[in-house]
This record gives sequence, structure tokens and C-alpha cells, in this order.
Amino acid sequence: MKNFDVIVAPSFGGNQLLLTNLTGHPCVVVPNAHQTNSNPSSISFIGNLYDEGKLLTIARAYQKATDFEDVHPPFFTVK
Repeated sequence: MKNFDVIVAPSFGGNQLLLTNLTGHPCVVVPNAHQTNSNPSSISFIGNLYDEGKLLTIARAYQKATDFEDVHPPFFTVK
């Protein structure tokens, strides 16, 4: 995986969890939307071994560029 800084993949529906558990690659999961039924969805950022700093920087840049972490389903909204 040295040719890439990060791999971005859906959090569910693939083998990302298996990949990171078996190889030890760091993974950060962040929200990226709400589905039409108001359920949240997320994406995974998978990084190189021992490169957690770069991975967290990229994930944080994504969060700053989007507002998904501030969006809450209607039943979680504080009045």
C-alpha cells in the first residue's frame, strides 16, 4: 500500500474491517451522510502502517470540508 497515502472505502459492504484487523493498518471511520430513512452512513479512511498522523490529518480535513458530523437525525435533535 506504499503507493497510496490513504484508501477511502464504504464502512460497510466490503472487507475493510477484515483487512485492517488482519494486517494492523490504521482505520478512521467518519460520518458522510444520512440515508433517505435517516440512518447515518459512514466512510473509512485506511492508512499505511505506522502512519496514523497522516491518516488522521486527512480524515480531519474531510470533516472540516463537510458538515456531516454536525447533521443529526430528527429524533436526536435537541430543542
